[in-house]
Order: sequence, then structure tokens, then C-alpha cells
Amino acid sequence: MENISELKQRLNAVTQTRQITNAMYLLATSRMKHSMQNIDYNLSYMRKLRFAIRDIVSKTKHNALSDPFIELTEGGKALFFVITSDKGLCGGYNTAVVNMAMQKMEEYPETVLYSLGLKGTELFAAQGMTPDDNWYGASQKPSLHLARQIGGQIVDLYDDCTVSEVYIVYTEYVTSTLQRPVCKRILPLLRRDFDDVDYHPQNDTRLIYEPDPEQVYNEMVPQYITGLVYDILMQSAASENAARMNAMQSATRNADEMIAKLQEKIHAARQLAITNEITEIAAATSAEGAV
Repeated sequence: MENISELKQRLNAVTQTRQITNAMYLLATSRMKHSMQNIDYNLSYMRKLRFAIRDIVSKTKHNALSDPFIELTEGGKALFFVITSDKGLCGGYNTAVVNMAMQKMEEYPETVLYSLGLKGTELFAAQGMTPDDNWYGASQKPSLHLARQIGGQIVDLYDDCTVSEVYIVYTEYVTSTLQRPVCKRILPLLRRDFDDVDYHPQNDTRLIYEPDPEQVYNEMVPQYITGLVYDILMQSAASENAARMNAMQSATRNADEMIAKLQEKIHAARQLAITNEITEIAAATSAEGAV
């Protein structure tokens, strides 16, 4: 039987750990809900923007819209932008994203790797890969300003023909208990990318684009990329916090089980000590009576 004082020390340590994991669970839950609100706010904007792009693309013949953003070029470099977290304690969130990115990158002879998140950069370094560029400190507080920076850099690299395709590897938020890694192509924008848009134009409705649809499309694409990156950053933030919430909830549950077992051991040890004392007193009393 273990010493009671040692059991109490272990119980105190587990109780303190349980307080920490429960606090982290509550914090992750709050941050996840905040990220989900930002996702909802961005949906209306993206729906209208996608509708306008679908309208231009659908009313323009395949050869008429000679725009570099809608043409798929074979044989160029592919840019992979991988979004992970800066902190751990979120289960397999980071490992799943990095594994998917490495799997997709094997399909291309030349790639450019950008990493947003300290954990992703560390995991790539462990595999002998050094990102061409990285960002830190953004996963906890993603912002529209950051989305503009990233979107602008992506558009510039594509516009300069440095890369011919752009992919973002991130974790899509499905539910609070389900998040899945996704590799999404964001450039070039192909016509089939907008097939899911709810597009039912009226016969008497005709949108006029000035000075012409192609120039309007050129101006809309950077805005679309910025909105898409912002949505992906929010999805990643919500997924990260959901993964951390589930991990901390599991850790808190395990701590509760350990506390219950330690309390049982303390009670058993205390009962054993009392029984031993009673037995010793009874034995001493019997010995004195015999004398």
C-alpha cells in the first residue's frame, strides 16, 4: 500500500493540472465561437462576390475572357500555403495538415512552400524541409489585414508567373467534434469552381460592367482571393480551437478519473492504517491481560 502523504501529493498535482486543462477548455470554446461568428459574417460577402464572378464567367465565351486568373498553365511551380497553429495541445491537428501537404506536394516536380504557424514550420523542419517563407503569431488572432497581406502576395506571385498554381492546405471546420484537413486550389479560378453558386438570373435582368467585364473581373479577383483567405483563416482558427477544446476536455476527463482513483487509494490506505492501529491496540491489550 502506498504512503498516504505521497498519494495526497499526487492528488494535489492532478487537481492542479485538472484546473489548467479545464480553463484551457473554456478558453478554446470561447475562441471557437468567436471564429464561427466571423465565418458567418464573411459568408454573405463571399456569396455576392461569387455570384458576380459567376455572372461574368457564364456570360462570356471560353475564348473571349483571356484572363490569366482563369487560365490553367501546365508545367509551372505550385505554391503550397500550409496553415497550422503556433501552439500545441490540440491533438493531431497540425500533423494531419502537414501530412496532407507533403502528400500533395509529391505530385508536383517543383513547389514553393509557405508556412503560417510555428508548429507546421517545426514539423516540416523535422522532415528536412525549409519553408520559403513563414508567418508566426497569426493563428491565434487572424485578421482581415493579414488576409489582405497574404492574398496580395499570392496574387503577385501568380501574376508575375512565379507560380502557375496556388493551393492552401488547412483544416476545414465541420462540427465541434469533426475537423478535416483540406487542400484547396485558389488560383487559377476555373469555370467549374463556380458551378455550386446559386445562379438563377432573371430574363429581364442584365448587369452592365464598366469599362468591360474583363477589367472588372481583374479587379474582383484580388478581392475574392482576400475574402477566400480570410474565410480559410477563420476556418483554421475555429478548427484549431475545436481540436484544442476536445483535447482539453479529454484531458480534464482523464484527470477526473485519476482523482477518483487516487481518492479511493487514500481512503483504502487510511482504513488500512486505522485497522492496523486497532489490531496493534487489541494485541497489546491481550498481551497485558495474559501477563
